[in-house]
Amino acid sequence: MEKDGLNGRLSCVKNEMTHLWGTSFLMGGGAFSLMLTNHSFIGYFWGTIGIIAATVFFRAYMIRRDETMKIVEQLRRVK
Repeated sequence: MEKDGLNGRLSCVKNEMTHLWGTSFLMGGGAFSLMLTNHSFIGYFWGTIGIIAATVFFRAYMIRRDETMKIVEQLRRVK
């Protein structure tokens, strides 16, 4: 039973990681694009906000990655 629960938890965390990874790259790319094409204060302001948000999402991805590694280690011990 514990193995099935860990597999379900691992699946959910991997799904969250996929969303965080995509969001991080979309926000980061959009922010850089905005900063490079729009040479005004507003463009730089929103570009900076986008880069900060992309960094936050990337950090959340890394936290989930650590959690994934812990779950995989638990699965190895169960087998």
